[in-house]
Amino acid sequence: MGEYTLMVEERLAAMQAEYVTLLRTGRVWSLRELFSTSDCDIVEFCRDFAPNPFGESACADVEDFCRRHGIWLEAGGAHYNSMTPYLHPNTVTAERMTTIGIYNAILFWLNDTVGREKFAHLTDAEQQQARLTVHRLCALLETRSAAADPSPVEAATAELLALAARQADAGWLARFLESTVDHLRPAIRDQNARARGDLLAVADYIELRAHVSGMYPAIALCEFGREEYLGWEGVRARGLEVDLRRLQRLTVEIGALMNDVFSFEKECIWDRADFNLIPVCLLNTPGADLSDAVHEAARIVHDRITEFRSIRARIDRKCAELADPTVAEPVSAHVRDLLGCVQATWVWQIATERYKGESIFVENRLP
Repeated sequence: MGEYTLMVEERLAAMQAEYVTLLRTGRVWSLRELFSTSDCDIVEFCRDFAPNPFGESACADVEDFCRRHGIWLEAGGAHYNSMTPYLHPNTVTAERMTTIGIYNAILFWLNDTVGREKFAHLTDAEQQQARLTVHRLCALLETRSAAADPSPVEAATAELLALAARQADAGWLARFLESTVDHLRPAIRDQNARARGDLLAVADYIELRAHVSGMYPAIALCEFGREEYLGWEGVRARGLEVDLRRLQRLTVEIGALMNDVFSFEKECIWDRADFNLIPVCLLNTPGADLSDAVHEAARIVHDRITEFRSIRARIDRKCAELADPTVAEPVSAHVRDLLGCVQATWVWQIATERYKGESIFVENRLP
């Protein structure tokens, strides 16, 4: 971790200027090439992916729910609502798909109104209101008791909690809500270097970004979606825990950090944020320019995809050798869910128009 200085601002200004030059000269990169390696083409790796078949009906129900509670965003709602069937392709019923979609829509509403890249642009009064909203939401998630005067997002969350309580395993739900609180507290605040007063090292940034991303609750929802919950005592007893925990962590980091590259322009150029892997790589590397930072960020992502593939293969081999199907089958199913999350990270961000526009990345350019 380094000190925030005027030099940080100067290098960020230089990054903005270099970006403009790249656009003007037509210098672009292919995200496919950036995220692929000599032995793994990201497109081929995701070739067999298909979103959840309940997606269309669930997305319609989620939109109705959000409009009823006054938390539907016309500008981005259709784009972020479409993510849920991609991130959870193996959810077993339309009802569960809708519940997951409502949860995601609440988080996206927060992100797109008061989230980390928006927070710095709010007035002092709006920032205070955002802090209060997060405080009250966390209290609601911890106590499962709504305030007497709920805001629209609190009323929506209270209804979501009632749905989840009827559908979910009680132990899983308690852990899931705790994970959601751990996400919300750092996500709804200004994480930029100026506001923090320091410059995060790359490793520290990745650690914090993992929590800010919301990917930990996202992979927990895979168990809810399947209605099949992992028994960690059995996983531990069969020697699978270390690999499975690492695979979960890699899924979180791939989801968060690949999104940083896709959303670089949305966050760092349009909203002038620097809490993103690309500027963090630039600021931590003396003499680096934007091109260097883009390639370093891509390397960090594809190195994790390589490790994911290796550990996934090892777990699959171990499960094939296990004589106990009560452990092997849920673990194998969860590994398939994690694979689906990683594939969805690429496929959905290619499909959505959320990050499309004038861009230095081929795949982010509008036709």
